[in-house]
Amino acid sequence: MVEGSVKSLTIAELLRECRPRTGASSLISSPCPKIPPPHFSPSLPTPTPILSSPKILKSLNHPTLLTGILFLPPHGDGHDSPLNCNCFRFSDGSDTVCCDILRFNPSMINKKVQILGWNFIPFNCNANANGGFLEIIRWAFLDSTSASSDTFSILSRSCVDQYYSVKARYFVCGLVESVSPVSVVPCRAGSTAHTENLQGFLVNILVCGCKLCNSKYNIRLDMRNSNDHCYNKPEIVYFCGSASSWHPVLSRLIKKNVSISGLKKRLVFVGKKLSRLMYVVVDNSLMYIPNFPLPLGVTDVRGEGELVSYTGTVTGIYMRGMIVELDNELLLLLTDQQLSVPHSVRVGAMVSVKNVHVVNPNFSWTKTLILGSCVKTSISVECFSSLETGCYTVTCCESLLAKFIDSLAFVARLWVLLVIICLRRKFSGILSEKEILGSTNRKGLAQTYATSYLPPSIFRIRHGMFMEFVKHDKCACGRERSSAPLKLVAPIANLINSCEAMWKKMICHQDTDFDIMGTQKENNSISCDGRPYVLSIRKAIHSEDIGVSLLGILKVSQSSGRMLLVDATGSIDVIIPDLPSSLNINNIYEVRNFFAIMEDIPMKLGPVDLLQNAPFTCRSIFENAPLVREMNMPLHFYYDLRDLIPVNHHFTTSVHSPVDFQKVGRGKYHLLQLMHKFPILQKVCVLQKILLVLQV
Repeated sequence: MVEGSVKSLTIAELLRECRPRTGASSLISSPCPKIPPPHFSPSLPTPTPILSSPKILKSLNHPTLLTGILFLPPHGDGHDSPLNCNCFRFSDGSDTVCCDILRFNPSMINKKVQILGWNFIPFNCNANANGGFLEIIRWAFLDSTSASSDTFSILSRSCVDQYYSVKARYFVCGLVESVSPVSVVPCRAGSTAHTENLQGFLVNILVCGCKLCNSKYNIRLDMRNSNDHCYNKPEIVYFCGSASSWHPVLSRLIKKNVSISGLKKRLVFVGKKLSRLMYVVVDNSLMYIPNFPLPLGVTDVRGEGELVSYTGTVTGIYMRGMIVELDNELLLLLTDQQLSVPHSVRVGAMVSVKNVHVVNPNFSWTKTLILGSCVKTSISVECFSSLETGCYTVTCCESLLAKFIDSLAFVARLWVLLVIICLRRKFSGILSEKEILGSTNRKGLAQTYATSYLPPSIFRIRHGMFMEFVKHDKCACGRERSSAPLKLVAPIANLINSCEAMWKKMICHQDTDFDIMGTQKENNSISCDGRPYVLSIRKAIHSEDIGVSLLGILKVSQSSGRMLLVDATGSIDVIIPDLPSSLNINNIYEVRNFFAIMEDIPMKLGPVDLLQNAPFTCRSIFENAPLVREMNMPLHFYYDLRDLIPVNHHFTTSVHSPVDFQKVGRGKYHLLQLMHKFPILQKVCVLQKILLVLQV
């Protein structure tokens, strides 16, 4: 019951104040709703959280109450893009805002309800400069009889008499398996007239093939005795025209049973030469939503592209919404711009994602799992965030890079997004954003580099939303083909930090000492005049064991005379024994095959937290997390000229570049080949030449 001292609040007042707020009709907290466990639990190490603590939503210091009507999103008339907002609307007469609802009941559509608990987030939705987003936590009907309605008219978008009958047409009853995004298709080939465009979405319903379930008349089939039915026959229902406004409702009915009557059958073209007979919703169609569940099957998850459902907490949103991190370990890819994602997907919210492809990328530098979205994916929020974080939004991008990413398999998509963020960090101030990302008609460095690296088998042909939804398995939407391991183009600062962490781990986990080539020895100290001297331990690690490639610009340090590979994050010493004097320094070079040679004294190590720094985790890279370097360990990289690959991208130095390219010189060098140290402490099997580079 609502307290007598509750203050009525209006949407106009919230918009006028334009501040993140939370409120309730009672200041006594209620228990949080129980969230179902995820369908699978990947065994991955949980990294140490490095997120700075965000602010908690500020609560009003007095009870408040909102009263208004919940509406379906307006039907597009052909002028609207399918990327426009597809949220519920809440209006109290003073103004209207987009909203999301917990414990949604279809009976509340077009009904006056009281909002007993809410969050308000300022948000410019639909180009509204003073807009906002309302998260409805608790609500109640003003009229208690409204909750008993379970049959709805598609045209009027409201409840109807449950015994109301329609003319005999077609009837579908079953389990909602998946819902496609809303799309706009031309009704006539080559037509650009808005009046000839049709907006709609597809729903895949698993039905029973028995005679009772195939009836044309009975909308209220008794499905309680589910053991008598087998829901395994897929049927496609097309919600088009004004019926497309029901998309947010159907998205919430996935894995639930529904009955739709008054349907027509039409032959719909899903491709240039392919058509499919499907049911089409018309104005006088009725939808019955019973309030009891149907049995669900269990999916065997192996990480090979299976469609699964998952419930988890949002711990990060990166790359303008294209990547959502769940539970600090899973990465949800939302690169498909047609996908409808609720604005309430904020950091701290608990979300449920249905029909996503789970893929294990098997990266050599980190462990993670990918949840790849497709045309069958639906996302809903199970518990709103109490943090003062922004609403989810994605910007429509028609660049060549966006189309390139859209043509890749899930593992390659994530890798390209990592390449983009690494290149932006590596060449910040050296290359412009346009040179890195490209434009609508020109490739940038990111696409140029990724194209040269990815094999043809990693690309896939997109067939359009209708084809991929109807022929999902045949379009290989979730199939991941094996390819060569993809290496991380790590910023130099991350690479140095990772090498130091690897050296610490090797020293701390070994029971015996090692010499320069990794051969075990009894001790790592020598004695001179009775005084012991501790020897440094040198370790050479091949690039295949690190899982990264070097990318940067060659430079000679005027202070030390050493050859350096530099980017905007740092520099490392490099040894190139066959370096020619004619090498073009106005180029970006990549090295995929190299040795990282590290050396330090074990006695310098104190208690080491090996999990403190994780420079190659996807989270560290996307967040640009600060790296802690405590050792300053001598580190240099060795490779031959034949392993130096010039990237086909000539750059122009920015005036704000952190790298001083004016000091880059060509220099002359003597190469000193060191065969062994004197005195010989132990026989060593030399696997490679150790070269010391000295500048004249």
